[in-house]
Amino acid sequence: MHSMVDRLTGYAEILGKVGDNPYTRMAMSRQSTAYVTGHAVAWFTPTPWATLVSLNGNTDSAEELFLRLYRSGGIPAGAWLRVPLPAHRFRGIPGVRLREEWQFRWICGEPSEQKGETEVVRIPTAQYDELEELLREGNPDTVVRARGRGIHEWYGIREGGRLVACGADRSLGGVGYLAAITVRPGFRRKGLGTTLTAAMARRLTPATGAVALGVNTANHGAIKLYERLGFRESVELATFEVASEDGPPHSGSAR
Repeated sequence: MHSMVDRLTGYAEILGKVGDNPYTRMAMSRQSTAYVTGHAVAWFTPTPWATLVSLNGNTDSAEELFLRLYRSGGIPAGAWLRVPLPAHRFRGIPGVRLREEWQFRWICGEPSEQKGETEVVRIPTAQYDELEELLREGNPDTVVRARGRGIHEWYGIREGGRLVACGADRSLGGVGYLAAITVRPGFRRKGLGTTLTAAMARRLTPATGAVALGVNTANHGAIKLYERLGFRESVELATFEVASEDGPPHSGSAR
């Protein structure tokens, strides 16, 4: 028998249901709405990229709630779905395609200090063509673009006048968020990514209190690096692209 579904619209009420931490705060806004059963919560948040649908709860209840909303037309086409791992029950649902299994990691307070942080500078808009070239060469799989929506600032490191590392401030929901950390091939294994991550987190911490980033679950080297910097709290997630049951998922990234 299906559980009763209640609808919530208050920010504090929803946060009380899903738990107050940097992950849930970043996945929410004052415009969020939620659907709640006895053992699962699905909350909807508009973002600059797509509607984000996040699920909390045990696997069976979360799947049941999602399918009820999906089949009734309550999940908008093009939405991004985030569910806690393991998410095997969501694989194979028509119109739902796995994008990535990843970790949302965060630090409350400043990271350990790294050599060279003073070399990290803001990248002005006049240099965005050079930034775009670095992203194409060093991080071809990212869909984060130099002039993309939701980006507040870009930061980078130069060597010999050449931009060799970059990262974006994509803070949201009162949480600092580091995206598209990229080091140019040929300049890797020199600690530039570590330096850039630490410097950006240090700059964002006074305004946000918590700084987060995402990392693929298979990227063990990066995970160890972030843990050394202090990004030890984490949530493991799967992100899916969602379309109508008969339609193909839209293109784009969910992270």
